Amino acid sequence: MGCHIHQHRWQKLKMLILRRRVREFCSGLFSDGKAALVTLAALGSFLSGLVALIPGVAV
Repeated sequence: MGCHIHQHRWQKLKMLILRRRVREFCSGLFSDGKAALVTLAALGSFLSGLVALIPGVAV
């Protein structure tokens, strides 16, 4: 965070906090086999719903 521009300092700080939150959120998604299976099933369901709602996505 050694940039002399004040706005850049805040941008770097916000990205640091955001990365930690994303890492904390994602760490539980694939923690073991059961969690990974549930995560992949949810992702598949979401994509299936998206394809059903938007006809051009399936191309």
